[in-house]
Amino acid sequence: MKNTNSMNRRNFLKNSAMGVVGAGVLGQAPLLNAEDKTVKTPATAVAPEKIKAYRTLGRTDFKVSDIATGGNPNPAVLKAVLEAGVNYIDTAESYGNGESEKTTGSVIKDFNRKSLFITSKLNLQKGSSKENILERTHKCLERLQTDYIDCMMIHGPQTSEEVKTEGFHEAMKQLKSEGKIRWVGISNHGATYGPVAEPMEKVLLAAAADGRFDVMLLVYNFIQQESGERVLNACADKNIGCTLMKTKPVEKYLIMKEMVEERAKKEGKEIAEETKKLLDGFKERADMAAEFMKKNNITDPREIRDAAIRFVLKNPKVHTVCINFRNFDDIDPFIKLSGSPMTAGDEKKLTLYREGCGSFYCRHACGVCESRCPHGVPVNTVMRYNHYFEFQGREKEAMGKYAALPTPKAGLCETCAGFCQAACPYNVQIHGLLSHAHRNLTLA
Repeated sequence: MKNTNSMNRRNFLKNSAMGVVGAGVLGQAPLLNAEDKTVKTPATAVAPEKIKAYRTLGRTDFKVSDIATGGNPNPAVLKAVLEAGVNYIDTAESYGNGESEKTTGSVIKDFNRKSLFITSKLNLQKGSSKENILERTHKCLERLQTDYIDCMMIHGPQTSEEVKTEGFHEAMKQLKSEGKIRWVGISNHGATYGPVAEPMEKVLLAAAADGRFDVMLLVYNFIQQESGERVLNACADKNIGCTLMKTKPVEKYLIMKEMVEERAKKEGKEIAEETKKLLDGFKERADMAAEFMKKNNITDPREIRDAAIRFVLKNPKVHTVCINFRNFDDIDPFIKLSGSPMTAGDEKKLTLYREGCGSFYCRHACGVCESRCPHGVPVNTVMRYNHYFEFQGREKEAMGKYAALPTPKAGLCETCAGFCQAACPYNVQIHGLLSHAHRNLTLA
């Protein structure tokens, strides 16, 4: 029998989030249609947007669309994206426990396989053997229904030592000789399942120095630039292809206050004193940001989102940007950014947003504050799971991953003094965000 209270609470979370964005300081347009995961048919007969720019993916010499697709939640949406000219597909064995690869496989059979560049990823366990990697790669090929994978990546290695895992490299050498793998890559956005062991920059620079990696997937955006730029420079020196994720750090910064206060009202509960303190601090900062945005005439978050993508694409060392297309409504707005030059207006908007609202973005792959947590809460990982929950429509997966964490959970944050927040060099309200993430991921 289903838990009615939990189901109602989950529906409320989604509806409340939409209300906050629709009526709050971010203006009337919902940000990225974040909670709308239904597949919608195009509303008009206007000609669909098409990819206008392709870039050479480093030493692979493959011409990839500057806008790529990742996640692939629905076959009809993926097919439409490929018909629009997108030819780079990012997936992984762990995405939806293989469902993403299955979706991809069901769609690509209707396209010229040689026109597509497909990347998948494998998480490594300690001492992963060649035999284990070979077996899992063959399962990836089966799910993808293809004879070869263009690039197989190590998925989010925790340390620079993992980059050298010989079982993986031996397997890749054999698979290359058999024509089942063409290129080898690596992805990283900080910790995969717990505290950050080594930062993204250190891991990926080690991979560049190793010399056996042809493609990388990394975090780089207009707020979080420095570490990504150092990796991009190292890749350019070695002619390594560079693909990006987490390029749109535009968050719904009122969502925590509204959701917690409304939830308490709906359930007839008093808000705990500790939670009130967190909300007060969060509200003060949100009010300041709202005033800042109003003063600078930033009314539509989609303008910032689009400028953010144009920002990363203006860098010639970037070859493609992975977008999670959730529904038909996502397709044209993102595809039209292909080949779109950045303007002086874009620069101004991003500068203003970075100055006024940058403190609402918990930097991916950062982890600076984690060592200050007396409980050992894996901040980077918790925030990433909440990102899946709120912005990628992967609630069930995010909750499952969070429940499986072997480390202490963020429920401890409500009664903590906030050592993480004091240590954050970017002044992020991370203490309150962690508490909010715990409530999302447990439906507490």
